Amino acid sequence: MKKTGEQKMKDFLALNQAPEPLPEKAAHLKQEVRLRAESMAFALPQNSSLPDRLLRQLPYISLWIWPIQLLVLLLFFLLLRQKAVGMETLILLSFTGPLLAILPMADIIRSFGCNMWEMESACRYDFRQITAMHLCIIGSGDIFILIFGCCLYGKRLSATWEFSLYIILPFLISSCIYLWELNHFSRKCNIYMLSATGTMLCIIGSSGLQHIYHLIQAGRLQWIPAFTMTAVIAFSTAAVYSAVRLCTNLKRKEGVTKWNLE
Repeated sequence: MKKTGEQKMKDFLALNQAPEPLPEKAAHLKQEVRLRAESMAFALPQNSSLPDRLLRQLPYISLWIWPIQLLVLLLFFLLLRQKAVGMETLILLSFTGPLLAILPMADIIRSFGCNMWEMESACRYDFRQITAMHLCIIGSGDIFILIFGCCLYGKRLSATWEFSLYIILPFLISSCIYLWELNHFSRKCNIYMLSATGTMLCIIGSSGLQHIYHLIQAGRLQWIPAFTMTAVIAFSTAAVYSAVRLCTNLKRKEGVTKWNLE
């Protein structure tokens, strides 16, 4: 019976065993590689601080994220300069919540779209750490923009809970839903799926917020400020939990690699 190519290769490897390296030479080679790696310009010392590690990841963030965040920042500045903000303006601003929330998710799934996740898993930081750092970097930018808008809204209109209701709450709800999709669909999740989800959230959210706006103007929802702040705390906790779960609950299931982070 003729041998297959795979069997021939196994027989060849069985007859030609790789020589065992001397322990002294192996230790010397590892030491030399470590010294040369630490002497490179981009090398990061082992005892470096978290801010240093995050700064080293900045060049690897998608460049289109920063212009979008800047545009949202300018939108807040332009629309919140007036002393009175109408329903149309609030609904328009509410669209920025799903938009800001999608930015870190789109950067994470880029690794799968470019088939880079295995390479990133073999780098100095595994994919779990890279994911966590990118979430921290882009999420910090989103939070800065929301804080800026909240301060501007509160200074002009003295009602920060309204900003929380129309902008911060849609951002948190969208973040929770996006993270849920990444946790459950992993490699199947792409920018088109997130965009469809974001569009649906904008449509549903605008209708719901428009109805709530009319009820507030009619004085029928006196409890809405307390409910808004409670919902912000609840969804903030859920978003943090989902982000941590995304970075830690990454394992193989049924022989299919969801995330190569074991």
